[in-house]
Amino acid sequence: MTMDSLKELTSIIVLCYLIAEGYKVIFKKKYHKYIPVIVGSVGGILSILIFLIYKETFGTDNIFNVIAIGIVSGLASTGTNQAVKQLIKQN
Repeated sequence: MTMDSLKELTSIIVLCYLIAEGYKVIFKKKYHKYIPVIVGSVGGILSILIFLIYKETFGTDNIFNVIAIGIVSGLASTGTNQAVKQLIKQN
């Protein structure tokens, strides 16, 4: 992985985090259980778009690896959300 790929991964995580926060505002609490599926899907789609625009960003030519990287990055946004919640709860 290069420094450029870290920038792209961080941008996927941040965008998925913001999408999840927007989803929480728009939909009722009973639909919040779908957030990991949504951010994982969005992460996969974003990684494909980044791969198509910047071919060498992820250091692989295998589209399945790129999709997996995107899904994991999207799911990392839910972990980030939980970390922020725990830090706020402790203070």
